[in-house]
Amino acid sequence: MKSKYWLGLWLAAVLLLFFCNGSLLVTDSVESNYALTAKEMVVSGDWLSPQIYGRYWYDKPIMFYWLTALGFKLFGFTEFGARLFPAVFGLAGLGLVCWGGRRLYDERVGFYSGVALLSSVEFFLISKSVITDAVLFFFFSATLLFFYLGYRDGKAADWYVMYVSAALAVLTKGPVGVLLPGLIITLFLLWRRDWRVLTRCRLFSGTALLALVAAPWYVFMYHQHGMDFINTFFGVHNFLRASVSEHPKDDVIYYYALVNLLAFFPWSGLLPAMVRSYCGEDGWEIKPQEGFLMLWAVVVFVFFQCMATKYITYTYPLLFPASLLIGKLLAEKGERCFTKGYCFFLEAFFVLLLGAAWYVQDKGIVPITELFLLPLSLIVGLLFFVILFFNGRRAMGVGAVCLMFYLGLTAGLAVPLSEMRSAKGLGLLLRDKQIETACVYGAYPTSAVFYSDSRLLKLLYQKDEAAYLPKNNSWSSKNVMPYTLWENNSCRWIIARAKDSDGLAKQGCAKRKLAGQAGQWQLWRS
Repeated sequence: MKSKYWLGLWLAAVLLLFFCNGSLLVTDSVESNYALTAKEMVVSGDWLSPQIYGRYWYDKPIMFYWLTALGFKLFGFTEFGARLFPAVFGLAGLGLVCWGGRRLYDERVGFYSGVALLSSVEFFLISKSVITDAVLFFFFSATLLFFYLGYRDGKAADWYVMYVSAALAVLTKGPVGVLLPGLIITLFLLWRRDWRVLTRCRLFSGTALLALVAAPWYVFMYHQHGMDFINTFFGVHNFLRASVSEHPKDDVIYYYALVNLLAFFPWSGLLPAMVRSYCGEDGWEIKPQEGFLMLWAVVVFVFFQCMATKYITYTYPLLFPASLLIGKLLAEKGERCFTKGYCFFLEAFFVLLLGAAWYVQDKGIVPITELFLLPLSLIVGLLFFVILFFNGRRAMGVGAVCLMFYLGLTAGLAVPLSEMRSAKGLGLLLRDKQIETACVYGAYPTSAVFYSDSRLLKLLYQKDEAAYLPKNNSWSSKNVMPYTLWENNSCRWIIARAKDSDGLAKQGCAKRKLAGQAGQWQLWRS
C-alpha cells in the first residue's frame, strides 16, 4: 500500500476520534459514574481504592479509573480530559488490528482491516465514550492475537506479551479478561487437537508474570476492604451480572444479532460474502488462521448471549477478528465485493438514519439544531466516494462516506444529545450559587455532582429505605448515592426535573420558590 493511503487512514482516525471531544458533555448515568470516581481519586489522593460520593466503590477494577484520572491531571476536570484515553486506546486498537493484519497476512490485509474497523459504527461510538470498553478491546485483542502468533511462530516474546495483555485486561474489566480468552484458546486447541502447545507456551513463567501484574491490586483491595470487596466486586458485578438480568427487557435471543448488525455497519453487509468465501465445493475449507478468528468472534457472541445481563458494548471485542476477516476479503476480492445488493444495503441504511434523525427532531425527542450537517456530511462523503470509486478504491470510498457522516453525526446529533443527557448546567448553577448541599427528588443527576462538587442527597420515604439500602448479592448494592428521608428533611434546596415539578408540589413543597433552572432541571428554595 502506498504511504499516502496509510497517512490518510491515520489522519482520518485522529480527526474522528478527537473531533468535538471537548464539547461532548459527561452524560448520565454511566459516563458520570466513571468520571466522578476518577475525579474523587485525584481529589482524595487515593489512587488504589476507587470512591464515589465519598464511599468505596467496587464496580470495576482500577485500570480505567487510573487512565481517566490521568486525563484529568493533564487537562483538568474537563470533557476532553475524560475522553482522552478512550480516544487514545481507540487509536491503539486500530494500530493493533493493522499490525495484526500485516503479521497474519500482509500489508494490504492490515490496511483494509484498519479501514473496516475505523469506519464501523461501534468503534466510532466507543472510542468517544467514557467507558471501559475501548481499553478492554485493546488488551483483550492483544491477548488473543499474541496467543495465535506464539502458537504459529513459537516466539517467546509473543507468549509473554499475551500474558501481560491478559493481566491488564483483568485490571480493566475483571475475571472475564482472562476467562473468556482462555475459553476461546481452549476451544481452538480442542478443534486442532494440539495440546503440545502447552509445553512450549511458557505456561508457568507466563502465569507467574500474569499474576505479578494483575494480582497486587486485588490483594491490596482484599487486605484493605475484606469481604465487602469480594462480595460486591465478584458477587454482584461478575456473578450476579451473569446470572440475574439487570435489564430483563433486553434478555432476548435476538438482542446481539441486531446489535452487531448495527455495530459492524457498513461491513455487516459483507458478512454473507465472507462466509461464502470459506465454502468450497466440498463444504467448509477453513485454515487454522481463519478458523481461530471465526471461533474468536463466534465465542464472544455466544458467551454474552448466554449471560443474563446484556449491554450493547459487551460483544464489542468480536469486531477485532471480524475486521481482520473482512480486511482479508477486501484485499483478495476488492471490487467484486461491492455488489448491487451490498450497495442497496448501504443506501437504505443511510436513508434510515437520516429519517430517524429528522423524526427525533420533528417530535422534539432530541433538540437537533444543526440537522443540515447530517445530509451535508453525507453529500461530502459521497463526493469522496465518487473520486475513490473511479480510482478503483471502493473500500476506501465506503470508509470516507462513513467518516464524513460520523463527523456530521457528532456535531449535529451527539453534542446536543449529550447536553440533553447531562446535568452540567445544573452543576454550574449549583456552583454559581455556592450551594454545598441539596436534595434530589426523582432521577439522581450524578453529572451535576461531577461538575459542581456539591453534595446531593436523594430523597426517600422511610418506608422505602430498607429496600434502597445496599445488600450483598443484590442489584441494590449499586445504590451508593447519599440519601435523606422526607420525614427528616430540612433541606433548603431541592432539585427536580421540570416534568416532576407537579409531583414535587404534592409532597408538600408547593410554597417553595423557583431559584433557577438549567435545561430540564429546576432548583427550588424554601
